[in-house]
Amino acid sequence: MVVKTVTRTACRLPSNFGDRSLTVMRLVFSFALLLGANLSLAPGNVWVHTQSTLAASQPQENGSSAIKTEDGVLFVWNEPGLSFSIAIRGKEVKPLNDPEHIFFSVDGRMLQIQLAGIINFAPDAKEKKLDDRAILAAHRDWEAKYVEGLLHSKITVQTFNTKLSNGNDALIWQFDMPKDMNAEAQKQLYLTLVAKDYVLLLNSEATSATPDADGRKFLLDTVATLKISPTPIDVKKLSESIRAGNKP
Repeated sequence: MVVKTVTRTACRLPSNFGDRSLTVMRLVFSFALLLGANLSLAPGNVWVHTQSTLAASQPQENGSSAIKTEDGVLFVWNEPGLSFSIAIRGKEVKPLNDPEHIFFSVDGRMLQIQLAGIINFAPDAKEKKLDDRAILAAHRDWEAKYVEGLLHSKITVQTFNTKLSNGNDALIWQFDMPKDMNAEAQKQLYLTLVAKDYVLLLNSEATSATPDADGRKFLLDTVATLKISPTPIDVKKLSESIRAGNKP
């Protein structure tokens, strides 16, 4: 089996991390798609993504990688204090070459993966002993306010509390895109969960061809494959194991 790996250089999230974790898909996706349309990897090559260049190199300990598998892509992200993998399953899964955001096209459906440090939107979470549901609600409100600034429009957020198969709390929330934008995406869909000192966010969309219920199921099915590692994931070793026919 051919294993292809796309690796991004480390994008550290220190305690004073100030960049926003969220972008509204389709506001940035058109540019991302143009960048990623010709992305192709020779078998076994590792591509390191920096903001200025693409170069072949060995995987970095910190950063995100996409390893081609039989049923799609295994996404791996190593950050200080958090390492995890997510299986992104589909007949055609492509990472898009965007220097600022992590996007995949999954059988024509867009998927964004992001992390937000809890300290950025709930710095007193530990002192107040906030549970996961309270942290996720605070994160939703923080991101929704930012989205309103991007769209220059108020949004009405629908929220669905849910539990994952492992019993952990997760939050699904969504909103309608403003009609005057004439966007292909009619709704933005988000699934969030607490992962150590971060909130992990998966973002997709609903269109006239992909109803929001299907989008929510897609996000739930994807996050069900999440595996958090107690130690940094060795991407090279993992890709070699997959190449040898082992399941990740």
